[in-house]
Amino acid sequence: MNKILVSRNKIECDIDSIICKDNVVTFRNSGEYVLEYTESGEYNITFNINKNIKIIESSFDNDLIINNNYIIDNGSLNVVKFYNNQSVNEIINIDLLKDGDKVDYCFANICKYEERYSININHKCKKTISNITNKSIALGNSILKFIINSNVYKDCIKSVLDQNTRIVTMGECDASISPNMFIDLDDVEARHGSVIGAFKEDQVFYLMSKGISYSDTLKLLIKGYILANMSVHFELRKKIIEIIDMYWR
Repeated sequence: MNKILVSRNKIECDIDSIICKDNVVTFRNSGEYVLEYTESGEYNITFNINKNIKIIESSFDNDLIINNNYIIDNGSLNVVKFYNNQSVNEIINIDLLKDGDKVDYCFANICKYEERYSININHKCKKTISNITNKSIALGNSILKFIINSNVYKDCIKSVLDQNTRIVTMGECDASISPNMFIDLDDVEARHGSVIGAFKEDQVFYLMSKGISYSDTLKLLIKGYILANMSVHFELRKKIIEIIDMYWR
């Protein structure tokens, strides 16, 4: 497993296919890489993407301030990430610099206290593609905010941008989604969906009608919701299931 550990804004890795210098990560080869924030702290990392790269990111029980940049220059990027932290203030900037560059960004989290996310996607060339998916569970009196800004600049024709963010509320939480698309031309495909609310009553009723308890029903719905279309390695999948089982016993 190509694993990158990040601690106190310092990158620790011993992988020949990665160059790390001054918190700039450059990938020599296409492939899948695992990144974990191991401690609370403030992080500022730049990822240079000119290959076909998948990054699986995770963080548990940390207080994070993050301002990371993904610079895609003649490549494609698939980010899959899961958080279960104490607090998060995260800004993500994604630049698509060459014709046909693509990003698939899939984020999931369980929010306990206060978390704020700003995701900025900049389409700077034609036929670029961005698919942004956020899936959250907001507990109790937590605060959870998303701002997603998709920018398509002039002459970036045939670009495709898609935003989908859903927050499932489980308590008296303060949750909001701001899906913004700033487009300077007509010849693009643009879609977005934003949903805040609890699981549907008919979903809960159907499972309970099969003899499943209310607690187990919630657990099944949450596992399906968080893990659907989330392609992660076995260790992280096991960790996510353990966390869900801990919250909903």
